[in-house]
Amino acid sequence: MKTLAFFNTKKLPIIFLAVTLLLSLFVLYTPGASAKNDTTQFSAVRAQEHIEVISREPHSYYDRDAHEDVRQYLISTLSDYLGPFRVTEFNYTVDQVKTELEASYPSFDPDEVLYPVENVLGVLPGENPEGIMLVSHYDSRGHVGRTGEQGRSYGAMDDGYGVGTMLELAYLLKDSNPKNSIYFLFTDAEEVGLYGAIMAAAEQTLMDNVKFIINLESRGSHGPAYMFETSANNAKVIDLYRKANYPVTYSMATAVYELMPNFTDFTPLMETGKPGLNFAVLAGLDNYHTPFDRYEFINISSIQHMGSQIEPVIREFISDSKYIEDNYFTADSNQVFFTIFAGIMINYSQVFAIILAFLLLVLFGFVTFLKVKNQTLTKTTFTKTLFKGLLLFLLMVVVGLIYGYVVAFLGKVPFSVTYTRVSLTEIPTALLMIGLAVIMIKKFKSSNDDALYIGVMFNVLLTLVTTFTLEGASFLFAFTALFGLVAIFTNYIPNKLARQLVYGISYAFILFMLIPILYSFYNALTVGGTVVLTVLLTINGSVALPIINKQFVEE
Repeated sequence: MKTLAFFNTKKLPIIFLAVTLLLSLFVLYTPGASAKNDTTQFSAVRAQEHIEVISREPHSYYDRDAHEDVRQYLISTLSDYLGPFRVTEFNYTVDQVKTELEASYPSFDPDEVLYPVENVLGVLPGENPEGIMLVSHYDSRGHVGRTGEQGRSYGAMDDGYGVGTMLELAYLLKDSNPKNSIYFLFTDAEEVGLYGAIMAAAEQTLMDNVKFIINLESRGSHGPAYMFETSANNAKVIDLYRKANYPVTYSMATAVYELMPNFTDFTPLMETGKPGLNFAVLAGLDNYHTPFDRYEFINISSIQHMGSQIEPVIREFISDSKYIEDNYFTADSNQVFFTIFAGIMINYSQVFAIILAFLLLVLFGFVTFLKVKNQTLTKTTFTKTLFKGLLLFLLMVVVGLIYGYVVAFLGKVPFSVTYTRVSLTEIPTALLMIGLAVIMIKKFKSSNDDALYIGVMFNVLLTLVTTFTLEGASFLFAFTALFGLVAIFTNYIPNKLARQLVYGISYAFILFMLIPILYSFYNALTVGGTVVLTVLLTINGSVALPIINKQFVEE
């Protein structure tokens, strides 16, 4: 009885909201490092020892002595783990690289090719020569590129995280006796034009044996290793990725990335038609392509997450010959997927996404019918609430743009929605988003039911649009609309405590999606992308925030 009495107090909405906000921070959980003496699983402690060695000096394509030291370390380490006869050097002359660029990538400037390109390949042979290929680049950033980058990077994170992870996986798996082979490709000259990957993609004998590719990158210093890109028609690729530990991924990110002018080694390798996955650590951009990309600033938990996530995927692949069948990964559609909580991933087919979209449309039509029947849907719902909602949306767009422009101006860098690099903007951006959310809550307070109805309407419409144009982004609007409809139907539940619990569950699910996505988009787009954050906050917040209000109104 005391428990029931407690839950009937006015404290329940406050407790529920506080717990929801706290738990939403754990969606992007990264594990602690496994002990060095534990040889049964990936250990970031062992991986970081490799990073310490390769990041002692800047080792870009232009820093020839340090670059050669790193290359020799890779050859030596792989020879120790796999045997010297299983390590191959692919050395391409300047003329060979220029010829390949002119033939396959005419937009690249061949005059920028100044030195040979030198890839290193280690092979752990299986019963079958066909297998999986892991890829990372071993060159660091050598010169200033985009505005805000200082160059002269030591490459501890970019791409020490990928290189260290691959060397640790080579050590961990060296005695695994796989059915399918494992190829460890360390590419050169990624930072200057993806030259190493372009040349590797042209190695027909090698690529004939590669049936799946995993590329490992890092733009940030901490936080999770996102699986942020897949090959096209990824239905069966995602089925394999489900084997990962602590998966962190959003099909929305892969859909948006396809529209952006960004490239990694994954790009030319995917153009060979191979299936695969692309991973990167994103949070903590301040060290990226600067002299502060050093060993002392690495985050061991991020490295552990990268390795722990990928290891079971590799073990699954090398254990079953079905994965090397020519048409195994062939599909005619993509999956929709997202991380909802630490280690929990939801994925479903494009067909289900279409069914869900039309189901939401039918349910929204039924809600509209009930509101008309009960005379709770009036002209003011559209003339007042809808107008206020549209005005709020426009204001949020303006606020996001002005904020990005002001930060870019103060940071003395050009403004871009996809890359405006200014240090120390995380906290101000977070405070801006919190402030805007508080303003929205107050604006919705006097018209909760109408605001919720309009919010659901927009999310249903966006679900329909994205399902047929950008299906990877549809989940965010679909599940926001779904739980908004649940909250509307909750009005018919007679028990007050039950209503409050359903309200809480409804907005909790939305926030478990929205808050990590806002943080992830901030890391991916930088502060210039704040306008995207304000847009998503408005669209999804127009459902979540009225539900929060409804729970508090019934306290």
